[in-house]
Amino acid sequence: MLYLLLLLPPLLIIAAVIVHLARLPASFAIQRSRLMRVDRPRLFDAVRDLRSWKAWSPWLLHEPGAELSYSDEPDHESGSYRWDGKHIGAGTLTQVRFQAPDRIDQRIVFRRPFKAQSDVWWEFKEQDGGTEVTWGMRGRMPFGLRFMVPTMSRAIAKDYDLGLAMLNGYLDPSAAHPEIRFVGPCERAPRRAVTIPFSGSMEAMVAAMEEGFPRLAAQLEGLGITPAGEPFTVYHKVDAKAGLFVCDLAMPIPDGADSGELLVKEFDGGRYFLTELRGSYDFLESAWHSLTAHLRMYRIKQDRTRPSLEVYAEDPRSVGHENEILTQIFVPIHPKPRPERHA
Repeated sequence: MLYLLLLLPPLLIIAAVIVHLARLPASFAIQRSRLMRVDRPRLFDAVRDLRSWKAWSPWLLHEPGAELSYSDEPDHESGSYRWDGKHIGAGTLTQVRFQAPDRIDQRIVFRRPFKAQSDVWWEFKEQDGGTEVTWGMRGRMPFGLRFMVPTMSRAIAKDYDLGLAMLNGYLDPSAAHPEIRFVGPCERAPRRAVTIPFSGSMEAMVAAMEEGFPRLAAQLEGLGITPAGEPFTVYHKVDAKAGLFVCDLAMPIPDGADSGELLVKEFDGGRYFLTELRGSYDFLESAWHSLTAHLRMYRIKQDRTRPSLEVYAEDPRSVGHENEILTQIFVPIHPKPRPERHA
């Protein structure tokens, strides 16, 4: 009897977990769309050619060296390709049905990091002198992973946004599109900078940047000070759900420069993971999302005691096209553990 009483609390916890999972939605459906100035037949052919996916897949971006294999005719119905990577997992994408040039149906099967399968579809509709491309997925999560449905749905939706933008650039290099490069761990030196503090929404922050950086540059010019590098933003707090951003708009200055009454702050250096975005600032959200996923895949631990930074390495007014704008994202990471020394 005593043995049964001791077992009762853990059994109740297990039962509560099972009941909770049973009440969660098992199915999910995601779709994202983008208008592209590309003909429908060309878009249809690019998507059905599974060999082209390496150039614009938002997942293969994380592991270009992942092993890829293709069936004899991957651009035909029943054709397929497989991926197998150390970091992006493994699975198979199979062509199910074509309705040229309107729709493609596919089936995706994941083998790692968990087992699941889903239906994938593409729709191509003529609209406003171009083609509206819709990329969708629907499926069910295994019982024990139902709690992941909301998070996974949001993540895949952002991946689809990025993939569609990259597909657009693949087919039309003149169209606005992102190029994301994961440079890797690096050391960043301390910076002394004049700053404008900000706290508010994303929309308000964008407006503050558009007004604030030129103002800082003009104030430094008035003092006869040449900036000691590119302008940057230091993010002290980001609450995406609440829409709150707390940051400093910063312009680096030389040590010993007399900044008058301007607010000056010292920003520590240290070890960071560097990611570069080549393209419009409109793609910064996609770059941050992709970077976060990359750190998780590679098990790189972020140091949340230090702020992240965006460095605006290219002045948009000095480039010929928005696709040439370079932004560097520095996320603080923990120092690499030193090997133990033995006597």
